[in-house]
Amino acid sequence: MRLLSETAMNVMKRGRGRPRKLAAIDALLSAGQELLLAYGLRVTVDMIVAKAQVAKTTFYTYFKDKEAFVEAVMLRESTRTITDEEFLSAHEGELRETLVRFGIQYLTFANELRLAAWDRLIASANDFYPELALRFYDAGPGRAYRLLAEILREAHNKGNLNIPDPAAAAEELTGLWYGYTILKVNLKVLPPMTPAQIRLRAERGVDLLYHIYS
Repeated sequence: MRLLSETAMNVMKRGRGRPRKLAAIDALLSAGQELLLAYGLRVTVDMIVAKAQVAKTTFYTYFKDKEAFVEAVMLRESTRTITDEEFLSAHEGELRETLVRFGIQYLTFANELRLAAWDRLIASANDFYPELALRFYDAGPGRAYRLLAEILREAHNKGNLNIPDPAAAAEELTGLWYGYTILKVNLKVLPPMTPAQIRLRAERGVDLLYHIYS
């Protein structure tokens, strides 16, 4: 299973062992994150390099074009839910705690008011470039969903849970986590959840999953 996009893999390979270039990449991605949330796809490469304070040639050293850059930003945002290292170590840890930890990170990200801005960015891409929107989705929310489904598939294969359709179970679990509360948070009619509320919600979702599939 491929965990990183080809663009991201190339960035990692080029930057390995070269701290200044890694710092430039990080500056670009951080600048891109802020600008994309503020301006959406109207953001230009000139705006990105100006904010990151790097040369335009540096941008094109690591990213083929703006679309590849946005994909890399979305990928970095997705790793806030689960990193590749966390995904690989998930196969060795206790299943329930692994799922609860996943839920906490998922809800922590979803609990941020800027989640709606990322949704709008993908939706706006779909209005003009459906294939590009799918790339952004796959690098962002789709990646976390696929990794969760893979964790549940392994749980089924090991006999920890009886989950004949891991993809459906992953959708059900994220639905239990997200529910109506996150919608109200993102609509700003409810204040963001506290860490204690997030953990309680993550645990409840996992407990319900166990009830269904044990």
